[in-house]
Amino acid sequence: MSAGARGRRHHVVAGRDHEISAGIPSGVWADAWATRQEEKGRSFSGQDIVAAAPKPPPRARAWGKKIAGEIVRLNSERHGRPVSLEDLYQAAVEAGYPHSREHFGYHLGMQAVGHGVSFSDDCNLRHDAIIVPQDEFYY
Repeated sequence: MSAGARGRRHHVVAGRDHEISAGIPSGVWADAWATRQEEKGRSFSGQDIVAAAPKPPPRARAWGKKIAGEIVRLNSERHGRPVSLEDLYQAAVEAGYPHSREHFGYHLGMQAVGHGVSFSDDCNLRHDAIIVPQDEFYY
């Protein structure tokens, strides 16, 4: 890994990118946690599982950082220049995205695992305007 790439990866969790990065595992973790709880007989009918779930554990946060790094890398390569999560968030906001940085991260995480939830559902950006890697998360 080049010195520039190492610096870029560090930037993913710095500043405002941290709010976005923190949101990436939130929905994916909550979904996995709720599924496990429901297998044990608990019901979350009518509840916001993200609010009901405990905070993401270290493994889920590490997964979120990995996805954040991949999003930054892929979109920087596409644009031929360094791109931060904040840059991507601002592009979505300029296209009408109405939610917080953390909620944007939630959308990116859910899109990464193929849940059909996308940031582009809430703004005028094409679904492929931001490259989001496909991955899996297991609890």
